[in-house]
Amino acid sequence: MAHLALYRTYRPQDFNGIVGQKHIVQTIQNQINHDLLAHAYMFTGPRGTGKTSIARIVAKAINCAALTEGSNPCGACASCVAVTTGNHPDVIELDGASNNGVDDIRDIRERAKYSTSLSPYKVYIIDEVHMLSTGAFNALLKTLEEPPAHVIFMLATTEVHKVPETILSRVQRFDLKQIATSEMSTHLEKILTDLSVAFEEGVPDLVAQLAAGGLRDALSMLDQAIAYKTGELTLQDVHDLNGSVATGALVDVINSIIASDYQTLSMSTRALLVAGKLPTRIVDGLLGMLRDVLKIQKLGGQHAQNLDQNMTPNQIIAYIKGLNQLGADLKIATDSELMLEVGLLELAFPIVETAPATSTPVDNDQLARLQAKVEQLETQISELAQVSMALVPSEPTPAPVALVAESEVEVERLNDSIGEEVLLEEVGQKSFEMPEKLLIEDVLSDATMQDKTALQNKIEATNPFSKLENKEVVMLLKDADIAAASSVGCVLVYDYEITAQKILVAGARQKAHQLLTEMQGRSYGFLAMPKEFWLEQRTSYVEQSKLGSEPVLEQYPQEIAVEVVIPKEEKEEATFYQEITDLYGDVVEVEE
Repeated sequence: MAHLALYRTYRPQDFNGIVGQKHIVQTIQNQINHDLLAHAYMFTGPRGTGKTSIARIVAKAINCAALTEGSNPCGACASCVAVTTGNHPDVIELDGASNNGVDDIRDIRERAKYSTSLSPYKVYIIDEVHMLSTGAFNALLKTLEEPPAHVIFMLATTEVHKVPETILSRVQRFDLKQIATSEMSTHLEKILTDLSVAFEEGVPDLVAQLAAGGLRDALSMLDQAIAYKTGELTLQDVHDLNGSVATGALVDVINSIIASDYQTLSMSTRALLVAGKLPTRIVDGLLGMLRDVLKIQKLGGQHAQNLDQNMTPNQIIAYIKGLNQLGADLKIATDSELMLEVGLLELAFPIVETAPATSTPVDNDQLARLQAKVEQLETQISELAQVSMALVPSEPTPAPVALVAESEVEVERLNDSIGEEVLLEEVGQKSFEMPEKLLIEDVLSDATMQDKTALQNKIEATNPFSKLENKEVVMLLKDADIAAASSVGCVLVYDYEITAQKILVAGARQKAHQLLTEMQGRSYGFLAMPKEFWLEQRTSYVEQSKLGSEPVLEQYPQEIAVEVVIPKEEKEEATFYQEITDLYGDVVEVEE
């Protein structure tokens, strides 16, 4: 006899066998007990969570000749046996994907008029009902709203958003949830015990996690693993069959990222790819492990090889964000393996993230060849460095930013924003220079992911309303993208040049420097620039670094002059008032 799949062998036959849907089971049992059955039901939810199984059990229960405790079908009467074997004349199951035409629904309408032949109720179970055509839905409407008293409709779908609202308004809707990993694991363990299958501790948990809330997927996976094993069912058996990555391999990758160990990271990643692991599976495994580590740090517990003791929560969150972006990039990458290796290197070496997407990644062989030629290239590198110095343009004179003030009140607002007195003259200029001269290459040469993450967290935690005089500067810091950060300073990048110039205006620049110094507990500089300028300089930095020379970059002007322009007519009006007051003194009253 052919082998019967586990998901069919262990399909629940009564309400007690339904896993993880207690809220639905209890409601339907109460309806059966109190004779409150609806004429139409809609079961919706992810695949493998029990939609069709519940529909069949309901059909069995309402037609059972001898219900047991809890409104469970007896499973032994002629009606129950017929439903179980799929031969009940009054329980009709249809697939919405293959019976989706108007004629199919009209046939149901015609047959629904006739009385039952074996049981009290005629039940129509339509699976994947969202696949019905528009005409079929329209044909179903009237019958679904007012079916004969002996007819009950059971509709099931994984995509309820595709079902017309006119249909949904005529049914009782039940939303099935993904089955919890703990509940599914317990159920799988019972099945393995029932089958007398020896298994390594953790196998049910691993299968439940990989199934992602779908019990049918879990049973299919377990069925395949049982057939694959040669002795005891092990964790490695499950990993081999499903392409998932073992915990030890994931720990090796994460440890090499933490240690910025290029060689180990490259070897570990390549070993996984050679073993046939999909890049998306590797990223999913790393995300799952980091998520567990974060939970353990907050809730307590022990993780594999004390991995959780090697990272701070901020590091974990930064890695999770990076891996999440890498997962999105893999979906559109033409070479997913290369994208995976580059993405993991970005986590281990934050400075690598400044490399342009089109640059060629350096592998071990390339590094070896470069090291062998160092002595031969020293002279050329020196010459290239001198050429680079000669080609660096002088720092351009900063262009003034014109701020038009409509009134004296507006001037006062500018004073508060800029932090220095603005003269009430037609043109007044103020400038400010930072106490230290910071260069982009100074920051990049010592930049780390830890410094970047720590600074980002401090800025995010700063309340802009704690000191109202600092409000606008704090908001400018929050709007910035911290492109790089080191022990001496950071690079703030803005999408638009006008925003970058706002924080470089005299008093605003001084306030920003003061705020960053307070956050860091030491004198801490910053460089602000538009995104387009930053991208050009980081590309230049990487290219110069590859040549072996000390990078020399163009610098964005950090000293912005302020030009306040008072409208001519208002200046004349203010001058007239002043002349009259000087002439006649306080006896003058000015009326609008």
